[in-house]
Amino acid sequence: MSLLGRALVVSGFLVACSSSHPLPANYAPTQAAISAADAVGAQQEPRAALHLKMARDQLAEAQNLTQKGDSDEATLACDRARTDAELALMVKREADARGAATRSSAAVERLGSQ
Repeated sequence: MSLLGRALVVSGFLVACSSSHPLPANYAPTQAAISAADAVGAQQEPRAALHLKMARDQLAEAQNLTQKGDSDEATLACDRARTDAELALMVKREADARGAATRSSAAVERLGSQ
């Protein structure tokens, strides 16, 4: 887990402990989705990095909304964050697959020219 991922986990724990309002039920799965995107290196793919940033921003917004007692909006913010994190993961996987396909195509062309 990256340093930022750990910071999010710790901040989420602190928010949960310091607030009289419980975090939304979808908060933990959202953190897991962000961690998964982080683990595959979404930061190295610009489009994926953008979605990962949006996910982190929405998760922070969910924390703020929870502190304010707006649990319905916090739940929606978590849903948006999870969707962006999952999109970051898919974009990174697509970029990796495209790279592998390009390398394979180049290898086939080299074999054909021999």
